[in-house]
Amino acid sequence: MPVLSLLACLQQCPEIVQHLSIDSLLLLFRLLQCLKERLSWFSPCTDSEPPLNLPSDVKKFLASALHMSCELPDGALIDRCWSALRKSVWASTSSTFAEQCRSKELLDVFAKHGIPQGIGFHDLYPRTRVCLDSNCKIVPSHQPSEGTSPDESRKLTRLVPLRCVNFTREFGPIPVVAYSAQCRSCFTRYYPDYYVHERRGLRSYYPGVPPSIEVAKHTYIEATLCEQFSASMVFAWVSGQNNAKIYQEQHWEAEAEFPLVWPIVPRLDGPMVSDAFFLFALLRDHDEHETLLVLQNDTNQSIRLSSALLQRNTAMVGPGQEQWNHICDRCCAQKVDGDTMRAVVTDGVTVGRPCCGVHDCKGRLLSQRARFCDTHINYERQCSILGCENDAESGFKTCTTESHRAIETAHTAKRSALSDGDPMLDDELDMDEEGGTGASTQSSPKVRARFGRRWTHNEQLCVATCGVVLGRMTMYGSEAVSGVKVFLRRLFPTQHSLPRVIFYDSACQLKKHLLASGDTYFDNSALPVDVFHMKSKHKESDEFCGFHCNPARWPELHDGGVWRFNSSAAEMTNAWFGGFISIVREMREDRYDFFLDEVIKQRNCRTIHELALHGAHPRKLERSWLLAEQ
Repeated sequence: MPVLSLLACLQQCPEIVQHLSIDSLLLLFRLLQCLKERLSWFSPCTDSEPPLNLPSDVKKFLASALHMSCELPDGALIDRCWSALRKSVWASTSSTFAEQCRSKELLDVFAKHGIPQGIGFHDLYPRTRVCLDSNCKIVPSHQPSEGTSPDESRKLTRLVPLRCVNFTREFGPIPVVAYSAQCRSCFTRYYPDYYVHERRGLRSYYPGVPPSIEVAKHTYIEATLCEQFSASMVFAWVSGQNNAKIYQEQHWEAEAEFPLVWPIVPRLDGPMVSDAFFLFALLRDHDEHETLLVLQNDTNQSIRLSSALLQRNTAMVGPGQEQWNHICDRCCAQKVDGDTMRAVVTDGVTVGRPCCGVHDCKGRLLSQRARFCDTHINYERQCSILGCENDAESGFKTCTTESHRAIETAHTAKRSALSDGDPMLDDELDMDEEGGTGASTQSSPKVRARFGRRWTHNEQLCVATCGVVLGRMTMYGSEAVSGVKVFLRRLFPTQHSLPRVIFYDSACQLKKHLLASGDTYFDNSALPVDVFHMKSKHKESDEFCGFHCNPARWPELHDGGVWRFNSSAAEMTNAWFGGFISIVREMREDRYDFFLDEVIKQRNCRTIHELALHGAHPRKLERSWLLAEQ
C-alpha cells in the first residue's frame, strides 16, 4: 500500500484520525481497493479520475464493516474518508496490488457485511467496457453526438447481477456476483469470461485465459485452480471425481462457513472438474495460437465443447503435436556426412475406450452404452455368440439354440455373483468377458461370446529416445504391423520428416510386411528391435531378425561400447501413459482423443524443461522443411 501517499491524504483531513484508529483506516483502504472495479462500473469516473461520491450500498457495507452508522455523523465521516483517500485508491492501478489486498480476513468481512448488500469478496465483471463485436453497427438513435467518440456510443450498459459461486485455489468456494453488460447497439451481452451474440447464438471468449472460467450455470472455477487440476491429472493420474473430493477435503471449513442465504450450493463435483480441464485447455490452446474460442451458446456444456474438441483433435492427427519436430542431444546425432540422425521408439500401450463391436470398425457409437455404431446397428439384434448369425430372442442376447442360451445363463449368473449389484463392476465384467465360457470337446470347438461392449485395442505411441512423445494413434482391432506402418506414415508424411532410426519391439515382423508388400517408404530408415526386447523376446536362431533388425548391426547406434540412444524410452513412457486407463475408459471419442493429446502436450512441456536443465539443448527442426516433399 502507498503508505506515504495515504499519510499525506490524512494530513489534509486530520479529523479522520480522531474518529478512526490506524487499524480501521488500513482496513478501510484495503476494502476500497477491493471495491475499485465495482466503483468503476457503477459510478461516473475515468481511468484517472475517481468518482466523487460512493454509492449507497457501498457506504452501507463500509459502515457495517467499520462498525459505524450510515446516518450522521458517521455517514458524513465515510464521505470525508472517501474524499481524502479516493485519489490514493485510484492511483494504485496494479492488479497485482489489488490482489495482494485480498486475504482471509477480508473474505470474512465481505461474508458478514457485504453479502447482505449484494457485494461479494471477488465479484466478476466483463473484461471490456465497449462492444468488441466487429459486426456491431451503431443504430441511428445512438449515433454519437458532436464531441462524443464512437467508443462512447458502443459503451456497455444495463448491468445484470447473477449470484454465483467461485471455486478458488486459496480461499475455497466463495460467493460472488457475476455481472453481465449489454451493447445497446447490437444487443451483444458481455459476461466475465465471454460474450454472447444474441442474434447468432454464439459464445465468444475473450482473448487470453480469463481469471475465472464458467464451467456450469452459476459456477466458476479460478484459472489457477484449473491449472492445479490439470497438473494433478497429467502427472498423478487424479481423476476429475478425485480432484473434486480432494478439494472438498482441503476446503471443508470454507464450505461450512459459506453463507446460508446464498442460493448456490458450493459443491464441486467430478463433471465440473472434467469440464474445467477441457475448457481451460481449449482456452490456452487458442491463446497460444492467438485465436478466439467460439462455441454454440444454446446448449449444455458437454455438447457445447464437442465441436471445439473435434477441431483440435483433427489438428493433432499426424504431425500435430507441438513438439513433433523436436530434437535434442539425447534423441539426435550428427552423422559423418552431416545428416541429422533422429531416433524414435514406437510401442503400444493398453488404453482404450468403447467402440463398435465389429472388429476394426472405426464408426462412432450412438451412445456410450451402445455396442455397435450406426452402420452395424443391425448386429444388436443378432445372437451374441461369435459366428452365429441367428436373431436373438426378445429379452435375451442369444438365439434359441440351447447351448447358446446356456452360455448366456452362465454369464448372467457369474456377473450377478461378482458384481453384487454394482453396475460399474457389471460393466467391467462385460468388458473382460470377450469370450464366454462354453463346453469344449474333441468333436466340438470352443464357443465364444461377447455380451458387453468392445473397447479399442491400444494406443500406439511414437516417442523420441529422450522421452518426448511425438504422436499417437488409436488401434481399434489389434496392434498389427500393417496398422503400425499406417501410423508411422501418417506421423511422418515425408521423407524429410522420417527419422533415420525407428526402434520397434516387432520390427522384424514389420520388415517382413514391408518386403512382402513392396513398400519402400522406410528404406532409408533403420528398423531395429529395441535392446531390451532383442534380448528377451527374439530368438538367436531367427536369422531374418538377426540380419535385418539386430541393433548391433548399425555402428551409428553405439559409441565406444555404449548405446547412443535409450531404446527403452517408449516402455518408460508407457508406464506413465497407462495410468490414464481408468480415467478415459468411459470417455466419448472426442473427449478421449483430446484428453490424451493434451496430457501428452503438457508432459512434453515438462520433459523439454528438464532436458534443458540437464544440458540436452532441446530445439526444433524447421517444420516447413520437414513437411516439404523431396
